[in-house]
Amino acid sequence: MNKNIFLAGFLCFFITCAPSSWAQTTKGLPDIVANPKLAEHSREFEKKIYFVADGVYSAVGYGIANSILLVGTDGVIVVDTMETNESGREVWKEMKKLTRLPLQAIIYTHFHPDHIYGAAAFAQNNKPDIYAHESTDSAVTRFSSETAPIIGARSMRMYGTLLDQKAMINVGIGPYLSFGPNSTLGYIPPTKTFRDRLKVTVAGIRLELIHAPGETDDQIYVWLPERKILLCGDNIYKSFPNLYTIRGTWFRSLKNWYRSLDLIRDLQPEYLVPSHGRPVAGAAAIDRIVTDYRDAIQFVHDQSLRGMNQGMTPDELAEYVRLPAHLAQSPYLQEFYGKVSWSARSMFAGNLGWFSGDSADIHPLPPAANARMMTELAGGEAMLLEHGRKYLAQGNYQAALQLTGHLIRLNPENEDARKMRIQALIALGEREFNANARHYYLTEALEIQDNFVAQPKVKLDPQMVKRLPLSLFFDSLAINLDPVKSAGLDKRVGIKFTDTDEAYTISVRRGVAEMSPRLKENLDLLVCADSGKFKEMLARLRSPLTTLAGFEYQKGNMIELAGFLNYFSSSPLRLSVERKDN
Repeated sequence: MNKNIFLAGFLCFFITCAPSSWAQTTKGLPDIVANPKLAEHSREFEKKIYFVADGVYSAVGYGIANSILLVGTDGVIVVDTMETNESGREVWKEMKKLTRLPLQAIIYTHFHPDHIYGAAAFAQNNKPDIYAHESTDSAVTRFSSETAPIIGARSMRMYGTLLDQKAMINVGIGPYLSFGPNSTLGYIPPTKTFRDRLKVTVAGIRLELIHAPGETDDQIYVWLPERKILLCGDNIYKSFPNLYTIRGTWFRSLKNWYRSLDLIRDLQPEYLVPSHGRPVAGAAAIDRIVTDYRDAIQFVHDQSLRGMNQGMTPDELAEYVRLPAHLAQSPYLQEFYGKVSWSARSMFAGNLGWFSGDSADIHPLPPAANARMMTELAGGEAMLLEHGRKYLAQGNYQAALQLTGHLIRLNPENEDARKMRIQALIALGEREFNANARHYYLTEALEIQDNFVAQPKVKLDPQMVKRLPLSLFFDSLAINLDPVKSAGLDKRVGIKFTDTDEAYTISVRRGVAEMSPRLKENLDLLVCADSGKFKEMLARLRSPLTTLAGFEYQKGNMIELAGFLNYFSSSPLRLSVERKDN
């Protein structure tokens, strides 16, 4: 039962950790070369509390993101709270050396986990006001459900979770994501929200919170107008931005992003405090950096649309869009985190959808059929492998990588192809100074070598589970309905939650699970349950056997409910090239 009930992991983006804490789980990759450009970039993340101005401090290097302290007359404000309670406690301990004033408020610049999940460590037994955009809490819920399993796996690759310290240099916008299997999460929902702008005085500090959609739609700026200090969240950091991220994300509007950067130019701050990397001082320097940054984003936006309107495909756009030299040379636009080519592809998908415009893509060959065609054209599997060896010897690692994909898809047990793919992945990874791409290449090499698929490992915090809405759990159940097992099933199960006065009906109709937030008529089973225990069961914090036994059955019984829940089962993740059922 425990294997089949699966909450679609609500810990996706940040299921990673400091490199040393996971390396023992694999044999590791031999003799990985450290990319010198990426290694030099690590200087940006020296672990220290940076003094910005009187009463303003930024904690850099304690995890992937910063936590920022604002000291007022009778209390303090913390802006962004790290990714776990553990990293939050470390930062808060250092901050309390600077002041003994109590915490009065927390501000979330946006919903990404590395900015919100250490909140409980700062709040402790207090109940500070928590400020955020009005859409932040719903974004947390949405981000935590439907695509979390695949984003969790891709995040592990992207952030180098399973790589040792030689392979994992830094993550592009921070030293590492400080997260491990024993980490706990302390997200606290916002208590004070706003839509466009909010002027407020907290701890004697006059603030203006400004909605500034960019990396996320809920992104906000924290502006101290009297002191010309701007906290800009993730709308700017010292790397070409993640206009698209390879872990997977919702479409990020480039136009909204560069327009939000124009807000910074209008405000003319004298201090800029990002949520990743070091603060910047000096109005002229800030204006130059922000102008180049917004120009780069607008360039990608405009030239991608220009290319699309000429009929270019995503592959062609990725080649066509190149930053002008003065932007490509900017220290703030080096591709340590995002890439121009990824951004151009995202512009295509976000504006035109999946169809490239090439007629061959209307009904393309499935991957396995395409692999068979390539094998036939090469003269058989042995000849295709020989071509791969030739490309590898020539240093054409991308060609070797693509050919091994065809070979492994047709025969996952082809050891020669697997070894060749590992070689190609390592070679490509070592040459990359983009941290995300480097880690993805090297982690897949590790997965093939050690025969596993990177998946999140996490110790869930019961308090975190308790705070999540029931709707998230029912949405997660729906996407895990097994369509084959339930093909002939037509059944309605009602669940009343006695502690919250909520109720849901799960209607399974031949492969589809409708989740209704009310009790319907003609139920086959009717169960009374405690919402906390129900959520903990789905989150694998409780034994299904003892939990189901503790429910009250007004219609039907425990065995029937257990059998019904067994129709909801998560499918195992596989590497894309190892899938044969295409």
